[in-house]
Amino acid sequence: MIKVMTLILALVAFSAPAFAGSCPAMINQIDAALSAGKAKNAAEVKKLRDQGESLHRSGGHAASVQVLQEAMKLAGLTK
Repeated sequence: MIKVMTLILALVAFSAPAFAGSCPAMINQIDAALSAGKAKNAAEVKKLRDQGESLHRSGGHAASVQVLQEAMKLAGLTK
C-alpha cells in the first residue's frame, strides 16, 4: 500500500510542471481572442481567464487548466 501511495504522489508531483507550462499559453490565446473581439460572452471569458491566471499563480495548475479550458470553449477557441 505504501508503494502505491508513493507512486501516486510521485506521478502528481511530476505532472505539475506539465500543467504549469500550458497555463501561460492558454492565457495568451484567450487574451488574443479578447483583443481581436472574437470572444463571444467576453465578460464571462475574461472572468474565467482571470480566475485561471490566479489559480496558476497560486500553484493550482490542474484547476487553472480546467478553468482556462472552459474560458477557451466559451471564447470559441475549442469545442
